[in-house]
Amino acid sequence: MSEWQVSLIFQDDKSNKFWRARCLGTSLEVNFGRIGTQGQSQAKRYDSPEDAASELQKQAREKYKKGYVDGDGGPAATTATTATTPDAAPPAPTQCTLVLNLGERRLELRLSVEGNAVHTHSIEHYPNADAASAALAQIRAALEADGYRVQ
Repeated sequence: MSEWQVSLIFQDDKSNKFWRARCLGTSLEVNFGRIGTQGQSQAKRYDSPEDAASELQKQAREKYKKGYVDGDGGPAATTATTATTPDAAPPAPTQCTLVLNLGERRLELRLSVEGNAVHTHSIEHYPNADAASAALAQIRAALEADGYRVQ
């Protein structure tokens, strides 16, 4: 599975292209182009993660109606996978971002499913670099005390 929430392809006598999208917080990132290339990327910010996810679902529905089918057509991909009917809803998102605001701190937790693994990526924003460095030292010490080891 890719890091993209929706990954579609369109192939016919004249076209051989891909379209894929993902939400990262309040941003909707879209990557599209000719299969086998890096394609073009665009990102747009929305007022909330829900608005970004809603726009992703809307754009994916439009692509399905145009004849796109499920498939990974990004760089090095060459063939389609399972076809989907044009009126079908896009696949359920396999990624989400949760945000917690704690005064001057902001914690973003990005969760995604890839195969049989759940990936977590957290970003904690502090008011300044010194506060972030102090937090890193404190977190590292606590995790090492729990048995984690630096590799």
